[in-house]
Amino acid sequence: MAQTARWEGPPGEVLLAAALLTAVQLARGRSEAEIELLSAFFDVLADNLGLIAARRSMPDGNEVIEP
Repeated sequence: MAQTARWEGPPGEVLLAAALLTAVQLARGRSEAEIELLSAFFDVLADNLGLIAARRSMPDGNEVIEP
């Protein structure tokens, strides 16, 4: 039986630092209004990614969920 490799990704601390550095770079040279718009965009992006992940983890309509 073949095993599927699962990507673990970097540790949480690395992701946190990467997010901080990305935010600083995206904000550099932008107005407050532009930064707020970027923030709203990434909020919507994050919500949609969460919804897609949640839907993918749900069983299909044909599967029976045991309590």
